[in-house]
Amino acid sequence: MDLPIQAPSEAETDALLQQGALFEVSEDTPPPDDGILDMDQTMRSFVEEHVPSVLQPRARLRYLIDSLLRPSQLGLEYNPGITHNAADTFYQREGNCLALTSLFITMAREAGLEAHYNQVAVPPSWEMLSNNSLAVYKHINAVVVLEGGEEVVVDLSVDNYEYLYAQTRLSESEAAAQFYSNRGIDMLNSGDHRQAYRYFRRALQLNPKEAFIWGNLGSLFRREGHNDMAEIAYRQALSLDAHEPTALSNLGRLYRGTGEKALAKSLEEYNHQLQRRNPFWHYSRARDAYERGNYTEALTAIQRAIYLQRDEYRFYEFAAVIYRRKGDREKYEEYGLKAARLKFSED
Repeated sequence: MDLPIQAPSEAETDALLQQGALFEVSEDTPPPDDGILDMDQTMRSFVEEHVPSVLQPRARLRYLIDSLLRPSQLGLEYNPGITHNAADTFYQREGNCLALTSLFITMAREAGLEAHYNQVAVPPSWEMLSNNSLAVYKHINAVVVLEGGEEVVVDLSVDNYEYLYAQTRLSESEAAAQFYSNRGIDMLNSGDHRQAYRYFRRALQLNPKEAFIWGNLGSLFRREGHNDMAEIAYRQALSLDAHEPTALSNLGRLYRGTGEKALAKSLEEYNHQLQRRNPFWHYSRARDAYERGNYTEALTAIQRAIYLQRDEYRFYEFAAVIYRRKGDREKYEEYGLKAARLKFSED
């Protein structure tokens, strides 16, 4: 099934980034510059005190992670709702995955380590806005390159990280675009639409090819009642990534709200087909059902994930967990053994 919409023209998308007057942003207003990776002398002194420079890189990495997480030292905590720059994360001692990663990269480089942003292809996190549209975040951690080119993934929000997902190294411009998009969502949620527009525009200036940021900009226009501009932003998101889930959902809601029911239905059917072919969508549904205590629904969903991707050992591991909860010892052992065999073959 083909996506039932057309991509907007370049002139239409360019115009979305020239709507400052709608948000009282003058042409000479400078773009946001939040100093994402900036550090001060206190931060440098922290690295000098806790990460001995005489150590080998692997040991320096271990000392740095320990000093950042140990409660008696910095004691960082994961807070999914806070996007700080590196310095604010250091002083506030909390932040979301991007904030924690920015601080880690800044400190790692000060410790003489080669550290980069790393995007993890988990199903995106989103939150519902008050007008029934969605805004999206993505998960980011760091990768450190050690001797011989060995890469070590560092994720300071461990509970939020699944190693089964693919990873892609990000440039600093790409990571900055996600930072400013996150800040735009923060401003949108706080009702500061002027700042939200500035942040979303800055994000798209840094990375105009990132589909979900166009979708977030669309949510801002929709919140302001500019449905025509919201539609263009959502269509641009889908022209860049026809599988972008929040743009699909938001555009479908927009069409349904404006009475274009045929278009809304086509998008909903298209989105549903995409989801049903995605094993990780079924895996996510299984996790949700399990947490709600609906083990029969969880089992149905994880079996569908296994059917779609039979070589993912973690699907079998989770199926074993569900069977154990249901009291089926035979199936628990069967699926646990399958998971172990697949994991061993990967290792």
